[in-house]
Parts: sequence; structure tokens; C-alpha cells
Amino acid sequence: MENQISHNEDEYNRLIKILDFRLPHKFKKIGYFGAILLFVLLLGSKFLGDYTFSLIAKDVMRTLVLLFLLLASLSKDSFEDEFNRHVRFQSYVLAFVCTAIYSISLPLIAVIFDTIITKITGDGTINFHEVSSFEVIFILMGLQLLFFETLKRFGRA
Repeated sequence: MENQISHNEDEYNRLIKILDFRLPHKFKKIGYFGAILLFVLLLGSKFLGDYTFSLIAKDVMRTLVLLFLLLASLSKDSFEDEFNRHVRFQSYVLAFVCTAIYSISLPLIAVIFDTIITKITGDGTINFHEVSSFEVIFILMGLQLLFFETLKRFGRA
């Protein structure tokens, strides 16, 4: 019985170490700078035409944007305490719920509007909107960072 309790405590301690993992604060600035720079490049390529970057280069840049957002999300704040830890966990939960609602509702809304429009135009075909994994993870990371900063400000004001 003692062995089981010791094993459970070891698992709990490992889980707490994983949950408390944070990168140094300088990675937050690197993450924000890299994500914004690559996002601007991606937007610029969209407006300048599809010939500025190849499809593979765009996929690599999208992946790097997500990596930089993850760096910013996992970085310590300049001042870390229990309140920041609690707010960080709340921001992850809020971001997850909002992204899940978005991912579920967007295709349904698209089908409803497509059905309404096809009844008006009369062509009879309905297109289903697919949500890409990049879109979901980008929204998840972006919302987490926004919720964290917003909740942190509300609590310290």
C-alpha cells in the first residue's frame, strides 16, 4: 500500500513539474517579435500575390508563427507569483473553450448561410466549410495570450 502511495506522489510531482515549466522572460519578447514579423510577411505575401513565396515556404512560416506563439505562451512573466499561475491556467481554459466553440460553430454557420444563399440563387449545391488545424491552433494560442494579459490587468488594477 505504501508503494502505491509513493508511486502516486511521484506521478503527481512529475505532473506539477510539467505544469510549472516556464521559459525565461526573454523568450516572450522573442516569441512576440518572431510571430508578428512572420505574420506580417504572410499577410504581405497575400496582398502582393501568391508568387512571392512557394506553398512550402508559407507552410514553414505558418508553423514558425505557431512555434513563436508557443514560446511567448510558455515564457515567464517579468514578475511570477501564484496569481500569475492561476491567471495563466484560467487563460488556457478560456482559450480552449472559445476555440472549441469557434471550431464547432463556424462550419454550422457556413452551412446555414450557404443553404439560405443557395435557396436564393437556386443552384442547389451546398459547400461545407472546413476549419484548418493552423487556424484552430493559431486562434487557441492567440486567445490564450490575450486572455492572460487581460485577466492579469483586471486583477492588478
